[in-house]
Parts: sequence; structure tokens; C-alpha cells
Amino acid sequence: MDADGTGFSDPLDAAALRAALPGWTLLCLDCTSSTNDEARRLAAQGAPDRTAVLADEQTAGRGRRGARWVSPAGRNALVSVLCRPSAALPPEHWSRLTLAAALAGCDALDGVPGLAASAEVKWPNDLYLSGRKVAGILVESAWAAAGGHVVIGTGFNLNLAPTDFPEDLRPTATSLWMERGGLTVNRTRFVIDYLRALEQRIAAATADFPALLGEAWERSWLAQRRVQLTAAGHVVEGVVCGLGPAGELLLRRDGGAVESIASADLVRPIGEAAPSEQPGSAFRHPFYWVGASGRAAGE
Repeated sequence: MDADGTGFSDPLDAAALRAALPGWTLLCLDCTSSTNDEARRLAAQGAPDRTAVLADEQTAGRGRRGARWVSPAGRNALVSVLCRPSAALPPEHWSRLTLAAALAGCDALDGVPGLAASAEVKWPNDLYLSGRKVAGILVESAWAAAGGHVVIGTGFNLNLAPTDFPEDLRPTATSLWMERGGLTVNRTRFVIDYLRALEQRIAAATADFPALLGEAWERSWLAQRRVQLTAAGHVVEGVVCGLGPAGELLLRRDGGAVESIASADLVRPIGEAAPSEQPGSAFRHPFYWVGASGRAAGE
């Protein structure tokens, strides 16, 4: 246990990671300001596809909109993966990687024994367990004449106790340690499972993206919830009713029209889904795409 008795510090086993992940270039750091920044630096130096930066501690991690990611030493999984363009992953498919990473994260979380709930995706880039955030994803890309890259950064709350979170985050954040009643998670094993799942999900993002979208919708924490979104300075409200063909959120406005939301700065639920429409219900609305007419396909 750590000195404060709130969680278990578990250094990553670099040798075990390299043995389990052939074909990957792994950089395991004791401490860094940001794994994403380190991956971007390596990209500028010519690091290859499937380079992963891992850290035991991160001092200036960030999420979307520059939000700070809290991460005490030796407690979480902090992973940034460098992807290069290829025939299998052309730049026009890079926008699919956030959902691919989200589902890979769900795969890794669901593989941990002792959880009472399955992982869910809160569009566009968070993972939830039991209604609270357990992981966040930040995808950053750059393109140049000589080539480009994408960095997929993911932070998982693994062995954190409630007192490890800032007080204002405690009502909305969780960890695997909390969800498992104080049982610790082997960080090295979790990272191996996540990177293996990520490799498979990235391949699926090109080979069969509609299937990946369908699974993301089935796991959607926002499905059939009324939400308020802030996008490009505008605030809109409606009921989340599906995902579009590029992974955009479909929002049914009060007048019945379905609006496609490509990105949002803030997504805030303002009501619960009806009991018969809760995620996992047999009465859950089907996944569908919105067509050029602005009406949902199948209506």
C-alpha cells in the first residue's frame, strides 16, 4: 500500500510487456509530463507505427479542451499509441480511431474479473462503469508532406481510491479498485490486454466500420438520454437516438428532426432514459443513420 493507505502502487513490468507484445515499439517511463506529448516528439523523430509510450506517473496529462487528468504514481494505465498512415489505415479513416480506442478500452475493462457492470462509451471519448467515468481518450493528429501521424492517448483509472480524486470529481469518477471492492488490478496485464484489443479494433475500423459503429451504439451510455450539448459556441438539446456513418452523434430535437453532431465541447445529460429504453433493454431503439433528407433511415 502507499503511505496514505488508499491504493496499491504497481510499477509496470517492461520486460513482460515487450515479451507479450512482439511487433510493438515500447517506451516505458517512470515519469513524464504527458505520454501524448512524448509520443508526438517520437513521431517527429521518425518513430514507427505501433509505438506505445507508457508511464508510471504523468505530471501534466490532459484531456479534451485541456482538462487536467489526475494520475498519482503507479496507480493507473497511461498509454499513448503512435499510428502511421498506411493502406490499411489511410488518413481519411483517422477520425474513426476514437471509437476504435473506446471499444478497445471496453474490451480490456470487461476482461477484468469481479466487475458488476459492463463498460459503456460516453460519446465522444469517455468510458463509464456504473454511471461514472473510468477512462478518457484524447486523439491528436498531424499531417505533413512527408507523412503524418495520429496519437491515441488513453488514461484508465485502475487502482485509485475515492480519496485519490479531487473532491469535485468524486461524485462522477470511479476506478477498477473501487468497482472491485478494493481489489487491485495488475497494471502490466491490463496494458497488454488493452494494446492487443486496440490493434484488433484499429483493423476493424477500416475493415468493417459499420459493425464497430453498431457495437459502439450498443454500449452507448448516452443512448436515449436527453442531453445538452455545447458545440462551436452553440448550445442544443435533444434525445440521443443513434450514431451516424462517421461516428457522429444523432440528436432528435423537440420538433422531431434529427441533427448530426460531429463534435462537441461538452455533453451533459439532463434527464434519464425511459426505463424501457435503458442500455441493455430488449426495447432499446435500433442503431440507424441519418440520410440526406435529415430524417432517420427507416422512418
